[in-house]
Amino acid sequence: MTDRGLDSWTDGLSARERVRDIATTLTQPRSVEWVREEAQISSWQTTKDELEMLVEFGQLHAIEGDDGNTKYAPNYQLRYFNEVTELINNHTRDALREEIATIQEQIDEWKAEFDVASRDDLESTLTDDDITSGDVRERNTVLRDWERYEDNKRLLKHALELYNDARSLYPGQNDSSNSLHPLSQ
Repeated sequence: MTDRGLDSWTDGLSARERVRDIATTLTQPRSVEWVREEAQISSWQTTKDELEMLVEFGQLHAIEGDDGNTKYAPNYQLRYFNEVTELINNHTRDALREEIATIQEQIDEWKAEFDVASRDDLESTLTDDDITSGDVRERNTVLRDWERYEDNKRLLKHALELYNDARSLYPGQNDSSNSLHPLSQ
């Protein structure tokens, strides 16, 4: 039994694969040592080499940390474009439009439920004297969901805007009904 449970996530993965798995899911800048510990490998140099390779390929950014040591941060731009590409690859234009409508429908329900015009308006109600702590918690949950929905809506909008151009990059694959043929990532 490992210290991470019965079936360790590391089973069957090489040290370099474990570093890549940790590094490509970073949400904030991390040191070589932090990644090494999370990847459960003993070699600091192997970790550093793999992180440097990910920087070279544009999957991570190397930045100077507050302590003067290099930290490795996610490449949010690359992740965003990969998500847009995935949406284009796996969905028709109609499906993307329908998802936008579903998101907007939920946002409209929140606006009606809380009698607000925007997420900012809902946030400003958190300090109202006439709401309970339970109401504040509920509104905080809705605010987090609303923000996520707006982010998803923006991502879907960009996928729609780029859809035809992206599909045209593959001759014979620009028909939106044939959207399961991947572009290139």
